Amino acid sequence: MYHSTSLTDDHNTDSFDCGVESLNNWLRSDAMRAQRADTARTYVWTERLDTLDVLAYFSFAPTRVAREELTSGQAGGQSGHIPAYLLARLALDLRLHGQGLGTQVLVDAIGRLVGAAQVSAGRLIVVDAIDDATVAFYSKHNFQPVKITERQLVLKISTARKAMGLDQ
Repeated sequence: MYHSTSLTDDHNTDSFDCGVESLNNWLRSDAMRAQRADTARTYVWTERLDTLDVLAYFSFAPTRVAREELTSGQAGGQSGHIPAYLLARLALDLRLHGQGLGTQVLVDAIGRLVGAAQVSAGRLIVVDAIDDATVAFYSKHNFQPVKITERQLVLKISTARKAMGLDQ
């Protein structure tokens, strides 16, 4: 069992290695700065509550998507810009790969975003996949491509809420 909590200065990010240097560096160098500036929130997984070595993380921020980039179902009849949340980063340490934990980290992230949408509205969760394998991962979890931007996918908050049994 892993513990999920908001990133703090006390967390050890030095040994984190997901195999993608840009994701490793962002966690080590930029995540706390973004959190302090209120531009992104980062949550980390540790082995237990009393351990501070980061084994996985995800970051998100508010965003919006232009209506013309979306299908009619994704936009839901809205015009202009659609309020959304950007799931900016999601990474799992190499030591945990192959155990199905990436899906669990994603479920954790989506759950937090569904909760955020209840407080401050947002229609979509947006991801910008870094490669084809990432596109496949998110597609497997019901994220759908947008019309214009290559490798950008969205999941409607209502779809996530329904999948979690939180229908309103």
